[in-house]
Amino acid sequence: MGSGKKGARQIAYEVLRAVEDRDAFADRALDAALEKNAPLHDRDRALATELVYGTLRQRGLLDHVIGYHATLPVKQMDPEVLRILRLGAYQILFLDRIPDHASVSQSVELAKRYCPYKSPSFLNAVLRALCRNKNSPQAHSILQRPEQGQPRWLAELWSNELGNDLAQSLFRQIQLPPETILRVNLLRTSQEQLVHDMETEGYGLEQSSELSGALRVTQGGDVRRSKAHRMGACLQQDGASQLVTWILNPCPGHKVLDCCAAPGIKTSHIVEKMNDKGLVVAMDRHSARLADLAALCERMGATIVRPLCADAAVETGIPLKGIRFDRILADVPCSGLGILRRAPERKWRKAPDFRELSSLQHRILDSASRLLSSGGILVYSTCTVVRQENDAVIERFLSRRKDFVLEDASQGLPDAFRDLVCEKGMFRSWLRPHAFDFFFAARLRRL
Repeated sequence: MGSGKKGARQIAYEVLRAVEDRDAFADRALDAALEKNAPLHDRDRALATELVYGTLRQRGLLDHVIGYHATLPVKQMDPEVLRILRLGAYQILFLDRIPDHASVSQSVELAKRYCPYKSPSFLNAVLRALCRNKNSPQAHSILQRPEQGQPRWLAELWSNELGNDLAQSLFRQIQLPPETILRVNLLRTSQEQLVHDMETEGYGLEQSSELSGALRVTQGGDVRRSKAHRMGACLQQDGASQLVTWILNPCPGHKVLDCCAAPGIKTSHIVEKMNDKGLVVAMDRHSARLADLAALCERMGATIVRPLCADAAVETGIPLKGIRFDRILADVPCSGLGILRRAPERKWRKAPDFRELSSLQHRILDSASRLLSSGGILVYSTCTVVRQENDAVIERFLSRRKDFVLEDASQGLPDAFRDLVCEKGMFRSWLRPHAFDFFFAARLRRL
């Protein structure tokens, strides 16, 4: 491998090791590794990114295929060997543009650097067998059953809560890479100007016909490296995340509280909807993340944001007793099972403690609700599909707070997304096959 800057496969391997051995977040570990090895050719950045996320998304299926072609059970393999086998198998099965012989030889080179003696020979034999049999009925059968590629706790959870048909649909969706969606920042530019500027930089954009201000990136590298993104003319934000702000419907002149606001993506959207007129208190208990939020809002031209370091789950920790807000967003910490395409490492970790999460979520909702003015709107949202974190929290809250009612979330949504509101009036972005992440939102009004 030599010294100096590392290649895409070595970067991917070391990021996966950090994710699996140290519970690192894939996005942060990858960003740090790419920065450490800069400058990298766009092609190498793209390959490293594809290998990290693709291998994590398909890890379960890869293990099935590897086990079918190996003489040693997957559970008995050396972790370093298995990690490289997954990287090699992913390239062979999912990346047609890479010749099989290159995938094998590069994997063997990684094994020589990181694995025990004799491991390269074992790895070479397994991957060559896979190359010969990758189009076999057995391999095809494994790859066509995405539920087999999920950890047991997740497969059982979704099948029990959502029913088999919907669960199977979601399993297929989380195996796919997410689309890159940009939100136009109208405080800085117009949609037409942004499209012109991004196309000048070599990006391809497609306007969403359903969601105003949303653009799908169809060509180009990491949009965060574009001048338009760095200057605050746009922000990468999934469509479902954007729709939460539509449900909140903040207006110019409102006083808005954004609980658990970091990193500030929804905060900046709220300010844009308010045309930067009024007051937005952005609260988070992590001072470092709050500093990142302040920097983001400054870049986006959001001048009405007032960062506040406080714990939203503790009413006495909220120094806002004299203020009543017209709108409150409680975008609470959750299991994150709605963003598994973006954070696939989550599903390979221990099953979340849903009881503990729901308890925290209820405390945040209850504390925040006491700061809402009469007639005001509070939106509770998560990026998960788990009933214990969603419907159950709302039902428990409403059973104790007779001064609140659940409103139909479709009131604030564009027409194209009103079918994502269930019969009870709560928003569930996973109700139909869609490119968006899986978000939940409930719109509550104080009487």
